[in-house]
Amino acid sequence: PILPQLDGFARAAVEYVAPQGGAIVCGNSLGGCVALRLAEQTDLGLGGVVPVAPAGLDMARWFMLVERDVVLRALLAAPVPLPGFAVRRAVGEVYRRLAFAHPGGVDPRVVATFARHLGDRGSVARRLALGRRLLPELRWPFRPERIACPALLVWGARDLMVFQTGARRIIDAVDGARLVVIDDCGHCPQIEATERLCDLLLDFPEPSAQRASRSSSAWIARSDSA
Repeated sequence: PILPQLDGFARAAVEYVAPQGGAIVCGNSLGGCVALRLAEQTDLGLGGVVPVAPAGLDMARWFMLVERDVVLRALLAAPVPLPGFAVRRAVGEVYRRLAFAHPGGVDPRVVATFARHLGDRGSVARRLALGRRLLPELRWPFRPERIACPALLVWGARDLMVFQTGARRIIDAVDGARLVVIDDCGHCPQIEATERLCDLLLDFPEPSAQRASRSSSAWIARSDSA
């Protein structure tokens, strides 16, 4: 299994940086999934968890979108060897279109960083195989009833990869859990709405007195990323 390995790595990191507890863990996509799973480990004493579009919720078509992408299929089916720069460019194009609401506005350095580890078709095929292997583990890999720390879920309103409807399962199970949806943003708010996400992190967790004053233990807010 892959997820337990990621759990172990993340737990070791938390214990290293916050041995006395109180850490706030934030992660995007698969990192958000791991963040939620860490929150189930109450002995860590987390100060809170901020999953951003976490994998493992309503994500029925994410792998299909990747695997069936026209550019990616053409890349893997090309009858001749391709130079590394061509592979990275193709991977970057797929990443832009699937992960962002505004592909043309993404900093090229972000795309280059994502694609730099995928310099040949073999590495792309291996990543896809790893994704297929991980799929069964991502079919509701959570025990949210164990989460006792504050939880803030963040989503881009135009996320194509993981649907925000899955957040309801966490909100219903975790007392005081919240969802913030950032308008005009895709799967990676940390890139497309950096300042807004930073503001949310700096304000989290909200004072317990404010949480207690709310008439409902769960609420959904929309946020303009501009």
